Amino acid sequence: MNRLWILELKKLLKKRVNIGVITVCLLLVGILFYLPVYQFIVLDTDGKQLTGTSSIAMNREFVNTRAGELTDEKICADIAAYQALFHDPDNVSKDTTKKTLTDGAYFKYIFPYSDYWKLINGNYIAPCAYDSSFSAVINMDLENGIHFYSARDEKISTLLNQTYEDWNFSDSEKAFWLDRISSITIPYEYGYHTGWEMLFSCLELFVIGMIGICICVSGTFSGEYQSGADSIILSSRYGKSKLLTAKILAAFAYSFFLFTLFLLVGCGILLTGFGTDGWELPVQVLNTISPYDLSLAGAAVTAVGTLYLILAGMVSFTLLLSAKMRTAVPVLVIIVFAFMLPMFIGISETNGIWNRIFVLLPYRAAQPVFSDDFYGYFGYPIGGLTFDVVTVRMLLYAAVTLICVPFARKAWKGHQVV
Repeated sequence: MNRLWILELKKLLKKRVNIGVITVCLLLVGILFYLPVYQFIVLDTDGKQLTGTSSIAMNREFVNTRAGELTDEKICADIAAYQALFHDPDNVSKDTTKKTLTDGAYFKYIFPYSDYWKLINGNYIAPCAYDSSFSAVINMDLENGIHFYSARDEKISTLLNQTYEDWNFSDSEKAFWLDRISSITIPYEYGYHTGWEMLFSCLELFVIGMIGICICVSGTFSGEYQSGADSIILSSRYGKSKLLTAKILAAFAYSFFLFTLFLLVGCGILLTGFGTDGWELPVQVLNTISPYDLSLAGAAVTAVGTLYLILAGMVSFTLLLSAKMRTAVPVLVIIVFAFMLPMFIGISETNGIWNRIFVLLPYRAAQPVFSDDFYGYFGYPIGGLTFDVVTVRMLLYAAVTLICVPFARKAWKGHQVV
């Protein structure tokens, strides 16, 4: 048995078409993950633009000046210092009707720390809103305190209780999310975490590797039909038992091996460029209302685990199609269509059920939700229980794997040799 699946694995590894497809996909992944490092731009306190490794080093220095526990006292002092800038006439622009900082003051005192201010200001604005001017902190009355975590709770309450056209939260869903939030440790710890933030924004690019892998295993059974070898294999002693199992095991071993290679290349480039600093920080440094009690490293492991399960599900589906169809072409068309279609379809403003299905499709399921107000609170009420979108994605693709593999075996065994 061991010898059979190793031989099948070698066939997949040595096939010229497979080598070509994987090489192209690997190059694409490498280039796409290198671009954020190469194109990273930071403006220093004089407004001078820096790129490459020097910009990353400066960004780390800027972010770490704000590092520490996000206590009310620290945040209040920072906001007070921000507001004090407007008390100096030299810092205030005279060219606008609104009270704004001059370019010199903005680039010296605010822009280098814009990620920090996006996080703090975002805690005080409406869910799914964006405030590039940081007006919430600029106009805040500090006399009665800032109540950072109370403001967070109010924002979450607004998100859960407001009326939507597509989906309103039930009482059980509200209780589920509020329980999640109550388990998260406060105050949050803040620090440099650009490498992890960039990684989360790029993880969906690994779909390129998944597509390439599915293309390579699409001929596992249909290739035998096309070549006419099916009549020999199916009539052999182990054609419907050991050899069948060997083909499936080889397809999965091949897929996981190559996908690990894709991950090592993509994650390696990003985390080498930006560093792994901040791995222990909570995901709430990306969004203060994130309901996931995970560190950035834990969230990355969860996201990568989800990618492996998506891969397993799609490889299983590919094997099922391959066992059902006489050529690999329709298998390729269906698989590429399944991956690519969600890229061109948007979220619905009126249909919450469709939206919850939509985020489970392969490409969308590859996108982490830890920093998103909208998708992060997608819940699935099932049998009196509520499951978060991350858990449902993992369970779904595990189920797809467990369902498709037996059906692929059955389809191969039941194939009628012409």
